[in-house]
Amino acid sequence: MQKSRFTLRPGSLSRPSLLTIGLLMAAVGSQPANALNKNETAVFNTLSACNNKTDGTSSICSAGNSLANVKSLNPDQIFGMGSLAARVNGGKTTQPADYFRLKNRKNIGAGAGDEEFSRLGFWGKVDSNFGSRYTTPKLTGFDFDNHEFVVGADYRLQDNWVVGSLFSYRHNNAAFDQSRGETDNDSYTGAIYSTYNITDALHVEGSASYGGFHYDTLRNINLVGLGSSVAKGSPDGGQYAFSWGGGYDFNIKALTIAPYARGEYFNLNVDGFKETGSIGAVQFGKQTIESAISTVGIQTSYAISFPWGVLIPQLRGEWHHQYLDGVRKVQTRFVEDPTGRVFNMTSGLPIRDYYTFGAEVSSVLSGGVSAFLAFETLQGYDDINSNKLVLGTRLEF
Repeated sequence: MQKSRFTLRPGSLSRPSLLTIGLLMAAVGSQPANALNKNETAVFNTLSACNNKTDGTSSICSAGNSLANVKSLNPDQIFGMGSLAARVNGGKTTQPADYFRLKNRKNIGAGAGDEEFSRLGFWGKVDSNFGSRYTTPKLTGFDFDNHEFVVGADYRLQDNWVVGSLFSYRHNNAAFDQSRGETDNDSYTGAIYSTYNITDALHVEGSASYGGFHYDTLRNINLVGLGSSVAKGSPDGGQYAFSWGGGYDFNIKALTIAPYARGEYFNLNVDGFKETGSIGAVQFGKQTIESAISTVGIQTSYAISFPWGVLIPQLRGEWHHQYLDGVRKVQTRFVEDPTGRVFNMTSGLPIRDYYTFGAEVSSVLSGGVSAFLAFETLQGYDDINSNKLVLGTRLEF
C-alpha cells in the first residue's frame, strides 16, 4: 500500500471569521450509510466532528441538509494524476522511431531502402492518446487526451550496438465527469537507451529516464446555500523510470515473427500542495506512485519491396502485468477547518492484467529516410478505455 503524508506544525491553523468549513455538517445532515462511498464517508465524518466541536456557531450551518454538498466536497479528483501516469501509460516505454529499423538491419527486403545503414540517426515522433476512465461507485471518472512530442538521436557504435538519447514533452488533460473540474499536466523527460544485437536474430535493450512535471488542478464545488466556487492547485513533482528487455526475430524470407519481453519500473512523486479560491479548498499530502510492469508480446512484420523503397506493415499484441501500484492513501484536510482534522482519501485497485494491440505501417526510403504511422488500443482494463495514434520519422546520415 502506498501512502502520502504531510506535517502540520503547531500554530499553523487559524480560525477564519467566515469560512468555517467544519460547520458544513449542518448543510450535510443525516444521510443513509449506503448513500456515500468510502471517500465521501471520510468527508462526512470530518465535517461531523468539526461541527460538534464548533457548536454550530457559523451561518454556514443554515445551508440545510444536502447529500449533494458532501459529494461536491469530495476531492477524489486527486487520483486522476496517478491513473494517467501509472495506469494509462504504464508498460509502454517511449521507443525511438523507427524502432523496427533500429534493431533489425537484415530483413527489410530489397529496394531503395536496402543500402548500408549509416551510423548516426535523428528521429522524431508525435503521439496522441484519447480515452476515459469510467465513473464507478468509488471514484469520479474523467475523459482524457494526452499529446507527446519526442525528438532523439542515436549512434551505431558497432554494427550490432546502438546507443541514443531522447527528449520528450507531454501535455495531459483530464476533464472530470459531472462538470467536477479538470487537471492539466505538462511533463518534460530526458532518457538514454541502447539496443544490442547478440546475433542477427537475438537482441537485448534497456533505457533510463528522468523528468519533472507541473499540474494545474481545478475542482468545481457547488454547495447548497453557499454558492459555487473553484478550488485551484498547482503541484510539481518528478519521475524516473527504467526498462529492460529483449527479443528474438524469426525471419522467413520477407516475414518476421518477433516474440519479446520487457520489464519497466516507474516512480512518480507529487509534492504536497494547498488549494486556494474556495471554501472547500483542501490541503493534500505528498503522493508517491510506484509501478512495476512486465510485458510479453509478439510482433509480426512483412517487408514489401517497391522501386521507391520498402513498405513494412506490422501487427503486435502485448500482455501486461502490474506488480505494484496498489491502493493509495492521500492524507488531506480542509484548509478552512479550524480543528485541523486530517482524513484519508483512498484510491481504487489497479487491474493487474491487461492488453494492448497495435498496427503499424513503416516505410524505408532511399537516402536513409524512414517514416511510420501506428495505432494502439488498450483492452482488458475494466474502467479505462484508451486509443493512441503515433506518427514518426527518422533520418540517418
